[in-house]
Amino acid sequence: MKNISIGEMAKICNVSIQTLRYYDKINLIKPAARNPENNYRYYLISQVFQINIIKYLQYSGLSIEEIRKSLDLTGNDLANFLHQQSLEIDDQIRRLQRSQQLINGQIEQLSDLNEIQKHPLGKVYQRHIEQQSIIQIPAQQTITPMDYPDKEMSELDELLIKNGTIGNLQYGFSYPLKNYQNLNEIHYTQILTQVFTTDISELKSHLESIPDGDYLCIAFYWSRKKYLNYYQKLKQEFTQKHPNNIGTVYEISSVDRYGYRGENDFICELRVQMS
Repeated sequence: MKNISIGEMAKICNVSIQTLRYYDKINLIKPAARNPENNYRYYLISQVFQINIIKYLQYSGLSIEEIRKSLDLTGNDLANFLHQQSLEIDDQIRRLQRSQQLINGQIEQLSDLNEIQKHPLGKVYQRHIEQQSIIQIPAQQTITPMDYPDKEMSELDELLIKNGTIGNLQYGFSYPLKNYQNLNEIHYTQILTQVFTTDISELKSHLESIPDGDYLCIAFYWSRKKYLNYYQKLKQEFTQKHPNNIGTVYEISSVDRYGYRGENDFICELRVQMS
């Protein structure tokens, strides 16, 4: 049977010479012969199908070690091995879909932030907000705008990670619309974050939504000194339009860059739904 040079074999199998050298180096498939004078590698035509099997398995997503293991399997053992690989691919697809949902969700949030920035900061405005799915948990202790709630947000993130997803780049809280005279009177009732998938089986009891509708809003760069003033502007205008309405304030803080330097980078929007 005629020997085939490594260059010819690479062309026949549609792989690179470097790939065949690598297969040889790791003892995955060895050349049939080697010229002792110049160390040239030579293959048999019967090895073409062996290389094609390896290409097929690589294309299927198997690692070199998994390929090496599969080459020794036959019958039911091989079928079971491939079935397990199929399950792992299904899991990878689900993780990639979650990643895509997070990326698309981040794009959506940045688009929403762009809408916010079309309005003058520190001025009350009205805008329509489409329904947003959120995970929310009750505040277990008193948290006010004067506090630093990073620990509580981290606990919410941990809860999401345990259920196969993750939070995002928003801080979110809610509290009743009332007459507050200082920030220590504002007690957050719920801690929340937007989610971009409802496939969170163990968190169904925490899955809520910010309703679709028209909202009265005010936005500003996060500031404890100015927060109450901005809140009171929103409350006053809302009361003028809806004197008998009791509402919920959603405080949503977002960043428009990944180079986060501190909490003053957050653009905070206070929003109350109009009836």
